[in-house]
Order: sequence, then C-alpha cells, then structure tokens
Amino acid sequence: MTDFAGDDILNKTDAGLSHSDDIEAQRPAEKAYQGIRHAILNGQLKPGDHLPEEMLASMTGTSRTPVRDALRRLVNEGLATANNRHRFVTHFSPDEVSIIFDIRAQHESYAASIAAQKITPAELAKLQQLIDAMAELETDPSDSVERFLALNTEFHAVIVDAARSTQLKRLTAPAAALPLILVKQFVMDQRVDVVRSNRQHRDILAALTARNSEWAAATLSGHILSTKPKLRDAARTPK
Repeated sequence: MTDFAGDDILNKTDAGLSHSDDIEAQRPAEKAYQGIRHAILNGQLKPGDHLPEEMLASMTGTSRTPVRDALRRLVNEGLATANNRHRFVTHFSPDEVSIIFDIRAQHESYAASIAAQKITPAELAKLQQLIDAMAELETDPSDSVERFLALNTEFHAVIVDAARSTQLKRLTAPAAALPLILVKQFVMDQRVDVVRSNRQHRDILAALTARNSEWAAATLSGHILSTKPKLRDAARTPK
C-alpha cells in the first residue's frame, strides 16, 4: 500500500510478533484502534454492525476514552460511519469500492509521474527489497495476505513519498487509508493475485528506474485498476 495509519501493526507482525501480541504492546488509543480496525477488516465486525463503546472497550481490553478516539479515526478513514452519536461499520457497496479504486489510481499514478523525476537510488533499492520480500510469498499467498498487505502498503508509500509533495500525500491519505487488498478480499470476497500484483510492481520499478514519468504513471494506474473488483450484475441491480 506512508500515512496509511493502522498498517504499522502488520509491519511489526513481519518481525515475528503475532497480531494479538503486538496490540498488547501498544498504548491504549492505538491498541483500541488496531483491534477494532482488524475486527472490521477480518469480518468479525460486519458491515452495518453497531459499534458501542462499552462493547469495544471490552473487546480490545481498553476503556471507553481510547475507544472513542479510535472510532474518530475509523470514521475519518471511512471504515466506520457516524449517525448522530452512534457509530456503525461502513457498508461498502460495489459501486463505492469501485470509486475507491478509481481515486487511488488517479492520485497514485500522478504521484508516480512526479516520483520518476525525484526518486533517489536508496528509494529504488527499497522498492526492489520490497519486491523481493513479496516474491517469497508467491508460492503460498493464501496464508500470507497480512504480510503481503504490509509490504504492498509500504511499496506504494515509498512512491508517494518520493514525489516530495506534502499536499499530494495529504490528498492521497484518505483513499489510501483503506487497504485495497483487504477491501477486495474481505469486503468484495475476491481473491488477491499475489503473483500478478508483484509482476506489476516490477514494471513500476522499471519505469521509475528509467525516469520515465509517462510510463510510471501508466503502470501504476494499470496496476491498481487491474485489481479492481468485478461488479456482479446482481450487485449493480437497484433494489
């Protein structure tokens, strides 16, 4: 997939800590945020579910104050929806998911076009390192979604950072807060193709290495749009 708040826990998981172990080590507000966010993305909390503070405090082993802070963050990210004083898990319609992918494609392809002229050798080396790490997951991607998510998130973050634009980072942050891979797998229930995705990462790196802005923008846009979930006819039919 940076500002991508909430994905730090996945990066720490890569170092050998389990999700639950990592949450236990965090301060209350972050612990509540990570616990609720993970429960939403893995389906424990389902679209439309009410998010009462007391229940969430018990679930995350915190108190209502950090839960309140966590819910504000989740509303800002779009994973939760506010209705008066109540909070609910956001229901993403197929059309809304499609729009999220389109926004990411437009913003990040523009970032890639700028990054092609500004990216450093160290950042190019970092992208290669991330590609190599993702390649290790290609043989058994079914059990490696969280690991791949962390690496993929960092890959995209390096490119946005390389554009050297505070305004662009601020613009991309809201859509980027929703990991496209998890939206696709858990919300839309469609398989993540790790091999194809990483092959496209190599093309993006080649374009950036060549300092070719048009190529970088096209490959980045194509990469995101190629993973866009298919909208089923039934899902598109108004009820």
